[in-house]
Amino acid sequence: METLAEKCSECGKCIAICPFLAKTGKTPAVIAKQGAEVMEAFSCSLCGACEAVCPLGLSPKNMFAGRRNAAVENGEIDIDEYRYLFPDRPNNVMNMYRRFYGVHYDGIENVGSAGTWFFPGCTLLTYSPNLTREVYRRLQTDCNCQGMWTECCGKPLVQLGIQHRADAIEKRLKEFVEAHQISRIITACPGCYYELKNVFASLAVRIQTVYEVLNFAVHKKSQNIKCTIHDACPDRFELKFAGQVRRALEQNGFSIIEMQHSKGEAICCGSGGQISHFNPDLTEELVQTRLKEARQADADILVGYCLSCVLKFDNADSPVTVTHALQLLLDQPKDFNGAKTRVAAMLNGADGEKIWDKIMAEESCPKETK
Repeated sequence: METLAEKCSECGKCIAICPFLAKTGKTPAVIAKQGAEVMEAFSCSLCGACEAVCPLGLSPKNMFAGRRNAAVENGEIDIDEYRYLFPDRPNNVMNMYRRFYGVHYDGIENVGSAGTWFFPGCTLLTYSPNLTREVYRRLQTDCNCQGMWTECCGKPLVQLGIQHRADAIEKRLKEFVEAHQISRIITACPGCYYELKNVFASLAVRIQTVYEVLNFAVHKKSQNIKCTIHDACPDRFELKFAGQVRRALEQNGFSIIEMQHSKGEAICCGSGGQISHFNPDLTEELVQTRLKEARQADADILVGYCLSCVLKFDNADSPVTVTHALQLLLDQPKDFNGAKTRVAAMLNGADGEKIWDKIMAEESCPKETK
């Protein structure tokens, strides 16, 4: 079987769309022949834009993902330095944020059994609790939703190259579904949607998005509001969220103006592959690239359907209003604004240092079994 190094024609299409590849000064063929460096692997956002534009259907992304796994397995990177990100640790940053700011879902979190459950995803349930509760309330009415599942899909661990811990989460997810007799899971996060489709491919569990099941009809449609859409990387090959969000917005009176790079060729927001923790300068470049394209589209609102993307843009100075599609469609306040500032405030000062120490403290975690 021919390898990436042998098949890549070095046409440059992936380099033209990927700031990271452009900065390396090398084609994927050269990188594959030389062997990807550890920090090259952890600077790739794993967004798949390279694969989307490759005329030969090659995937440099997979080369970098494999290199991450090897680096972790071989101890070339101390991945435990980033354990504040691990979703299977009780004291990760998101869990600590929810405790610190009193974000909870008493009465609806992981209760009931059978039927349909809502899986909001870590970012939405952490940084936008009011929107999360409103979506769940609508799902109860429209879909007879029986409970809300506040688990992580495991994707962050896959991206970090810690496959054995991701496997442990997958096992736990399957056990939970079987124990609660769940037959349908509705997701708001594109990352969760595609990850859960893989996890439950062998089980009789239907995975749907909130945009295909909720009724977004409003009494008074928006007038003369122009939106441009930042498409989430996990959706670039199926464009399920991309199509559903655009239809819902247009049905509610919003007009859509596409950015230079959209849908399958969208550029990563800077949160993909957790690269903001490994290469913050590249992350900032990606954020500014997308904001520049949004300004050039001359839209009133930059809309995302992945809250991780929205928070990347919300954290930057921009003349374009940034929001989440569900906030517009459900006419809800933007309780996610300033979330990253609140994280920084939580970790500020002497009390913040104690919280950070607790986040980084060693604890019993899933270990790799040989």
